[in-house]
Amino acid sequence: MTGQETTFFKLLDEYARTRHQCFLTEMLPDFPDKLRYSWCFRPIGVGKGGPDQYTCRYLSIDAAEMAYSAGAHCLSRDVSDKSDKELSSLRVL
Repeated sequence: MTGQETTFFKLLDEYARTRHQCFLTEMLPDFPDKLRYSWCFRPIGVGKGGPDQYTCRYLSIDAAEMAYSAGAHCLSRDVSDKSDKELSSLRVL
């Protein structure tokens, strides 16, 4: 993982944990050009063997947006809005 990818991963994971009670499990760059990345999130507190153990959401983010957020050391408004929209339904009760 590059430094930029690591920075963005940490920013996005912290946002997901704080705002949506979920965590970032993986980053999947679209090869070979890496123009977009897919990010997988899972809810916090879901145990193995439970009915929600495979619950997840994928979020696709452009590499340019990732680079902008990583450089600014904070998520852009577009990324946070997209995250809010997609991850708000991920909570498991």
